[in-house]
Amino acid sequence: MIRIATSHLRPGMIVGYPLVRDDGVVLLKEGVRLNDRLIRKIRELGFEYIYVRDPGFADVDLEEILSHDIRRQALVTLNESFYQIVRGKEAAVEPLKRLVDEIIDEVLSTKKSVVSLIQLRQHDDAVFSHSVNVAALSVFIGKFLRLSRQQLRVLALGSLMHDLGKIRVPLEVLNKPGSLSEEEWHIIRKHSCWSAELMSEWVSEEGESIHIALQHHERLDGSGYPYGLSGEEIHFLSRICACADVYDALTVDRPYRKRFSYAEALEYLMGNASRLFDLQVVTTMVRHIAPYPVGETVRLTTGEIAVVVRLNEGLPIRPVVRVIRDPNGQPLEKPRDLDLMKELTVAIVGTAEVTWEVPQKKSFVFFGGGTGHDSGSGE
Repeated sequence: MIRIATSHLRPGMIVGYPLVRDDGVVLLKEGVRLNDRLIRKIRELGFEYIYVRDPGFADVDLEEILSHDIRRQALVTLNESFYQIVRGKEAAVEPLKRLVDEIIDEVLSTKKSVVSLIQLRQHDDAVFSHSVNVAALSVFIGKFLRLSRQQLRVLALGSLMHDLGKIRVPLEVLNKPGSLSEEEWHIIRKHSCWSAELMSEWVSEEGESIHIALQHHERLDGSGYPYGLSGEEIHFLSRICACADVYDALTVDRPYRKRFSYAEALEYLMGNASRLFDLQVVTTMVRHIAPYPVGETVRLTTGEIAVVVRLNEGLPIRPVVRVIRDPNGQPLEKPRDLDLMKELTVAIVGTAEVTWEVPQKKSFVFFGGGTGHDSGSGE
């Protein structure tokens, strides 16, 4: 399958990976044939990219940190827990702890040492999706830092809850499209303290996890908040969460800026390693997080256009790509695979966007509760 901007979707394309709302509700199932109405709806909901099936990439599987089922269950659990707190009710802790164990089990069981983070989020500040991504990334990084299972458990719980305090931030401040005033910045910067405060009321026995939520915006040089801690004053697990948090936040659109590419987000972390972010954590991320995920369309130094089809262990910046267009942008009659671990004179220079042909195949439609056969006619 391939990753495609929703601005380039055309009727007849087939969804390759489910679209899920931030509360875990499935909006669009895998296998749906798109029509004009569904494409409009996807764009209206704020999705910037989706995965679609393509006969030329039927052999390509996504290499992600969490399976769709675990990710969806995580969103449901967080949604239910957070809103119990919003309503002033006592939220059950056990579902969240079970979720932590499920995330850890899945991350530890995978044999993959290089993965990509699937970002199929709406462009608003989706707290639950962000929290699940940060927890999964943190545990994945922690695995290669050889943390114990108990340390991973502390890390996962703190990462899942790190933005809990945002439920106290007014939406008009959280989603403001322009620059924030000094007073609004003051409110935003309270969220880590609020996260720790709410966690102390809910899971008071989880002291280290509470520290992660409290410190995830602290920076090594003392420029972070809420306390301006520096260096070893910042808990090591908080430093892991901080890197995962920044990476995930940068790779989605926000009201005040466009998203960074995955490669640009990693470049930002590398450029600020040892100053803002822990060098060991950043180095681990660079070794194990793909800057160009499977399904991404990229431009090569040769001028050719290709799609990433497989990640290489140990050197994610040099994956296997399938070349589909020549330097003039003309489609190749016979696409060819190129292993950039072996072809050392060729490299990826950035992402690219192309127009894809529509596969001709019937499908079964489901969107937000409705099912039925669709002719692909558009309405």
